[in-house]
Amino acid sequence: MHSRYIFLTVIFVLLLLFTGCSNGNISLQGETEFDKNLGRSYETAKYNQIINPEAGKNINPVDGLEGNAADNAVKGYQDSFKQSKDQEVVNILKLQ
Repeated sequence: MHSRYIFLTVIFVLLLLFTGCSNGNISLQGETEFDKNLGRSYETAKYNQIINPEAGKNINPVDGLEGNAADNAVKGYQDSFKQSKDQEVVNILKLQ
């Protein structure tokens, strides 16, 4: 009976050892979305620098929204969190 526990302990330790030493690239599902896009941001930045290497010297401000349009967008966003009085509150515990 004692040798059985030793055998199971050795098997468990070997399993942990081989799991820890694996490189992690083994996937039963094939290539994941992460694998497909790995390095894409680096390649995009490199490509943009090749196209326009002088872009960093442009110190003009970036144009954005006009002040009133930006203010209305922010107010609309903030108002989207307010709950209207005629809106029914949905509760998963509500019994009919």
